[in-house]
Amino acid sequence: MKKFAAAATAMLMVLGGTAFAQTHADREALMKANGQIVGSIRPLVGAFDAAVLKTQSQALVDNATKIKAAFGPNSDKNDPAASPTIWTDAAGFAAAADKFIADSHAVMAATDGPSLQAALTTLQGNCGGCHKQFRVQAAPRPAP
Repeated sequence: MKKFAAAATAMLMVLGGTAFAQTHADREALMKANGQIVGSIRPLVGAFDAAVLKTQSQALVDNATKIKAAFGPNSDKNDPAASPTIWTDAAGFAAAADKFIADSHAVMAATDGPSLQAALTTLQGNCGGCHKQFRVQAAPRPAP
């Protein structure tokens, strides 16, 4: 029985490590997808297309609503890019995530190129602010 308990504990530790690594990969994929979506929306500032905007911005809104869950309680293990501030200032992080949701809705509500430009500028500014506060910045690479 003791061998079984030890084996079960070891298995949970291995699976737990895998789960945390997967959590990081899932977060990274979510954030990269957001960047790609914004990249696909940016050209609409000059060539506004409401139908394309609706499709792309809906994907952005959908992703925005996943952010808080992606950084839920006790998910802070082994994620080299996530600042501990996400969990020590959970209310601040939740407010930033809510702002991203609101900004995503504002992008969706744009009615022409100038209003889309304004919405994207706000969204990207708030993204950068959130990353400064809640993301561990990678160390600069040495010059070759």
